[in-house]
Amino acid sequence: GPEASQEGYKFCGRGSLQLTGKANYQAFSDKIKKPEIMINPTLVASDYAFESAIFFFDKNNLWSICDDGVNDATILALTKRINGGTNGLDDRMSLTKRYVLTLFLHNFHYSGQKNDA
Repeated sequence: GPEASQEGYKFCGRGSLQLTGKANYQAFSDKIKKPEIMINPTLVASDYAFESAIFFFDKNNLWSICDDGVNDATILALTKRINGGTNGLDDRMSLTKRYVLTLFLHNFHYSGQKNDA
């Protein structure tokens, strides 16, 4: 909201991609049909962190950038679109590659497990 509303802190960056601002919170709340987010915005961090990131990717047409997979060019392009620049790029590249490797190894490890269910 406007500065006079003093809602800046209430709708500060939360979630996996730091959903920020009352208008973005409202659009996200409307999209997932959870009006309680506007009353308790901390739900974005505690309950809807990844959903808010997916919402952001959908809203800003970011999925097509990812079509080439996880590589330096993709991370650079996403960083520029999301942040408007390259601040923290080296750290983001390192962390992204580490997360992808962790997910791959986790999936590889459990893909051979017998499901007793």
